[in-house]
Amino acid sequence: MTVSAVLVFAVLIILAASFVQTLTSFGFALIALPLLSLFLPLRQAVPIIVIFSLFVCLLVVIPNRRDVNVRQIWLLIAAGIVAAPFGTYLLVVVDASILKTVTGLLISLFAALMLLGRSLPIRNERIAFLTAGLLSGLLNGSISVSGPPLALILSNQGMGKQEFRANLALNGVVLNLVSIVSFAAAGLLDRETGSFLAGTIPAMLIGVWLGATAVRRFDERLFKRLSLWLILGSGIWTALSGLGWVG
Repeated sequence: MTVSAVLVFAVLIILAASFVQTLTSFGFALIALPLLSLFLPLRQAVPIIVIFSLFVCLLVVIPNRRDVNVRQIWLLIAAGIVAAPFGTYLLVVVDASILKTVTGLLISLFAALMLLGRSLPIRNERIAFLTAGLLSGLLNGSISVSGPPLALILSNQGMGKQEFRANLALNGVVLNLVSIVSFAAAGLLDRETGSFLAGTIPAMLIGVWLGATAVRRFDERLFKRLSLWLILGSGIWTALSGLGWVG
């Protein structure tokens, strides 16, 4: 694939991922990672996705900051901060095909659970939040996917739409900042990554604008369900790609 073709596909992927993230407050990495990893190595794709996700989360949380409930989610955030550097270690040392296979399976599992609307009885909220936060940080540092464990736990606890969006976005800002520092320490941020980011920033901004406009007009429940089906398909494709069964 030529450099120009890669850039065109990347622009479309970043635009779509930014749109979905802005509309639903999760899903950037779930959409971008399976598709970008088809023509970029994971060690390059993951930092790119995390950096873009940071900007998108900032653009979501700033106008919705009054809906943030730090007292409820501080344990999620603290656990994620601790776990994120360990996730980056996995990105550096684990074989790419293994990481892609595990990533695809996890994405598929999370999407299936969210499609089924599973509600889990939680006896100890602090332990549940600690577990979800650790898993979220580990996934963010290794495969850039932090949202699904948090989306599952917050949905399970019955959090309202605006509060749900704001708290997920705030957690994304913190975890992505920690992960970026970890990537820099591991030598994963280079000039090529910077050039890629510069070439696709307009797509991110357009996607955020479209998502912010659509959130006031779309039936969010219907769109979230359609997005989850797309994410499920992407996850299955990623797993099959890691196994070498598809290109």
